Amino acid sequence: MDVMSVNVTVDSLNGTYNDSGDNKTNCWNEYCLTEEEYLDAIKDHVFPRAYEWPIIIVFTLTFILGLVGNFLVVYAVWKNHSMRTVTNVFIVNLALGDFMVILVCLPSTLISDVSQTWFLGSALCKILIFLQNVSVSVSVLTLSAISVERWYAICHPLAFKSTLSRARNIIIVIWVVAAGVALPELIVSDTSPYNYPGSFQTVYLTKCGPAWMEWKQTYYQISLVIAMYVGPLVLMALTYTNIAVVLWRNDIPGQAEMGQYSKGKKPMIEGKGKSQEDKVQSRRKAAKMLITIVIVFAICYLPVHLFNILRYFKILVTSNADVTAVVSQLSHWLPYFNSALNPVIYNFMSAKFRKEFKLACYCCLRPWYKTNPRRRDGTFTMTFSNSNYSNCHTEEVTLTSFKD
Repeated sequence: MDVMSVNVTVDSLNGTYNDSGDNKTNCWNEYCLTEEEYLDAIKDHVFPRAYEWPIIIVFTLTFILGLVGNFLVVYAVWKNHSMRTVTNVFIVNLALGDFMVILVCLPSTLISDVSQTWFLGSALCKILIFLQNVSVSVSVLTLSAISVERWYAICHPLAFKSTLSRARNIIIVIWVVAAGVALPELIVSDTSPYNYPGSFQTVYLTKCGPAWMEWKQTYYQISLVIAMYVGPLVLMALTYTNIAVVLWRNDIPGQAEMGQYSKGKKPMIEGKGKSQEDKVQSRRKAAKMLITIVIVFAICYLPVHLFNILRYFKILVTSNADVTAVVSQLSHWLPYFNSALNPVIYNFMSAKFRKEFKLACYCCLRPWYKTNPRRRDGTFTMTFSNSNYSNCHTEEVTLTSFKD
């Protein structure tokens, strides 16, 4: 994972700062500059370059989208009791992890990637790297738990009963395991400033990262890739492949026991008023959404894992430092983009989430609607039916629009 590590040296400063003549005799640094000129050169190096401003804008948009989207996911399930299914409880846990990593870790990653300097001190270096690794582990473990839960529910419905209490216990285990996985870097992470010649001291070009021996970090990184990326993806590939085969063959085990059949009619699920065919179609849509989330996760986390492996094995060699910086920044951005993209996937692929998102947006804009009833040359009214669990929540929205 190691998304926030900053690994730079003053060698990346531009060599055009060399003095032309008079100061070459007693140079205290490789550029033959005075301390003031040397510090100015470092400041210029830390300030964002022209090609980094689009990256800053992309990070900022991802930050806003991720916070709003993941908040809406939690809000939708919290407000609507009918959405509190086992799968949605896991999705809320995924959204909480995504919200945490975007809120806490994205800003510091952006600043350290662009400035190549860690300004936040040793304590926050430990805490933020720990929280980032925890949230990433929570995401992959939650996706794995969802895949196993769906596999049991669809492929072995009579062998395993999913309940909300069991889901909550699994979520607690997920957070404990995630914290254990991230614990080593909490212990060993620290800041290490660049050793300037003489007595010259500055916070610039300080880096934040694991302070133990490099070979230990290499093995730790390989273990993370296997345990928190390759292994879970293999598990999810196997479970969702089996789920897809069962659903698209329409051969659900235990189907006869779970439904009531009558000749010439669709089988009905007891107490649900819903046909078995409708239930299969609903499960197919849910499976498509979950498979999409897993594929996006695999794509977004592949570059950062690959980049870290190449870096720790010293395979990544390039003559252009700017290219390396851009590749590193984009690989760091993709995991945050994945966290921001999940709510968008829910919105496009789940009618229930889409409906709840619209209602949540209306609740936020309700005061604006009251103070601005007229829009352009027409007027509109919005009528909401009351529910028994929220003054702002509704099950039906009727929009009537007409012109004067």
